[in-house]
Amino acid sequence: SLFALAFVIGAAFLIYYQQYLLSSFLLVAGIISLVPIVFNYLGYYSVSRLVLCAVFVCAVLGISILGKTLLGKHITPSNFFDIRFFLVASVIIPITTFRMAEKRLLLTGISFSFLGLCLFDPLHNFLHIGYYDLVPATRDYYFIANFYPLMAYSFIVTGFIFIKNQQEKTEQQNEALIVQLSDTNLVLHEQHQEIESQNNEIQTQTEELITNQEQLVEAMKIIEVQKTQLHGLNQDLESELTNKNEQLLVANQELTKYNNELRQFSYTISHNLRGPIARLLGLTDLMTKEEQHLSPTQLQLVNMIRQSAMEFDGIIKDLNKIIDIRNEIYKIREKVYFQDEWDIVKTSLLSFVNPEMKIQSDFQQAPIIYTVKPIVQSVLYNLASNAMKYRSPERALRLSVTTSIVNEEIILQVSDNGLGINLHLFENDLFKLYRRFHTHTEGKGMGLYLVKSQIEAIGGSIRVESELDKGTTFYVHMPMPSAIEEQLVFDTEYGSIFYNAKLNCAGIVWKKQITSEEYRTLFTKCLNMVKMYHTPYWVSDIRHQGTVSADDQRWMLQTIYPEANRNGLVQTALIYNPQSHAADYPERILAAAESLGITIQFFDNRKSADEWIQLSFENSALR
Repeated sequence: SLFALAFVIGAAFLIYYQQYLLSSFLLVAGIISLVPIVFNYLGYYSVSRLVLCAVFVCAVLGISILGKTLLGKHITPSNFFDIRFFLVASVIIPITTFRMAEKRLLLTGISFSFLGLCLFDPLHNFLHIGYYDLVPATRDYYFIANFYPLMAYSFIVTGFIFIKNQQEKTEQQNEALIVQLSDTNLVLHEQHQEIESQNNEIQTQTEELITNQEQLVEAMKIIEVQKTQLHGLNQDLESELTNKNEQLLVANQELTKYNNELRQFSYTISHNLRGPIARLLGLTDLMTKEEQHLSPTQLQLVNMIRQSAMEFDGIIKDLNKIIDIRNEIYKIREKVYFQDEWDIVKTSLLSFVNPEMKIQSDFQQAPIIYTVKPIVQSVLYNLASNAMKYRSPERALRLSVTTSIVNEEIILQVSDNGLGINLHLFENDLFKLYRRFHTHTEGKGMGLYLVKSQIEAIGGSIRVESELDKGTTFYVHMPMPSAIEEQLVFDTEYGSIFYNAKLNCAGIVWKKQITSEEYRTLFTKCLNMVKMYHTPYWVSDIRHQGTVSADDQRWMLQTIYPEANRNGLVQTALIYNPQSHAADYPERILAAAESLGITIQFFDNRKSADEWIQLSFENSALR
């Protein structure tokens, strides 16, 4: 545009004024104005803007110099003032073309206008077209000609820079706002898409819920129908169940009656026949002593009668054992050492042992068990005696007895290398009463039946592995009971007896005021406990016993305590209430116990008494 303007003005001057020098200058200025365009086209944007700032200043100075050269003496003072304001105005070009961030380029562009103002007079004076060369002298020219343009220059630069700085800050804020708005719009767009997605999902779920609800309604209808049918069936079943229960109750009562009658009959048979059998055996003994008066035939008949009586007596004894097991007299668990019971069994089987036999035992994995001691001894005896009876004549007996713990059970394993049993033929009859599988030796077929009955009575089981002519192994599974500290032996409304197998301690707890008969009955039963288990410790809780007569107390001190002491009692814990007993009660008890060598300690609560017994038990174990 500058080139076109310069070209038009130069052509006008050439045609109208015939001024060739001015026209040429304008044409050259127009051509020079194309230089920034060229730099800009080539990508030198900073150089292009600097050249634009310099070209404008140079053009203004060139026009001023050219005009004063052409006009000469016709120049007026205003011609030296008005051109300066074009130089002042040229400062707008760098301010508008450069940003505040481009400080060095901005200062360089502004410096062109400032240099133009500063070099205006020196340049004109150098060419002899200065103010004093063309205009009559004025004393204040330099001050007036430079002060106001420079002041205007300063105001324009300061004002435009301030405005530009504010404008750029505003633009930056606008850009930041635009970016923020863009980010916000992006977030809102994403949220909108997410909301639409959620709405679509909710719509889908709503449709599914409607479908499920419809299905649920249909299912509820079906359930209601089935409920009605089920209610009818329940009523029928309840009626039938009531009838069955009534029938079962009647049958149970009859079964209980028959069972009691059968038990009574068994008891009568097993006990009442003992007398006649004993007398019959006695008579046969007397008859054999008079054998010189008997013929051989009569003597043979007497021996046959004696043999039959002895067999009959053995059957009655076996029946007594079975009744004892089924009546659950073996219900108290005590600490049993396998090695001790095995030693007793070996002693009782010495008549069957010969030097060639090799008998081994190992109870290290499970040395003790809390169970019924006679059962352990009976099981060991029956299995070991069977191994010796039914050993192979072709080889020496090898008998092994071991214990182990598997899955909270103690397994007693008894193995031998004897004749063995054909389990394919006799597996179902192995533990039945009076079943025998070898006839070359004496036996009644009672042992294995007793073993199985006794083991099942304590909640255990037995199994067997055997092979003909190779040997037999019995596995006796015995449970490990957990409640062994407070086993209830006897319980009535006035008192109870308990047994602590872990500490081998018997105890009695009185519940209310007692009579003399009740007092003596419970103490007698407790004494039987001490005799049976040889318990060294005794706990007696007499806080609710009430008043006991002097005769009953003397009976207890003179009869129960001495007998209990003879059977192993050495220490007693008495739990009592001092307010309920005479002041001299502890002294009398201590004096009687001291004469027997029994240690007695008085307590006011059960916990302290148990701790004292526990400590005594631990000290005894250490000794």
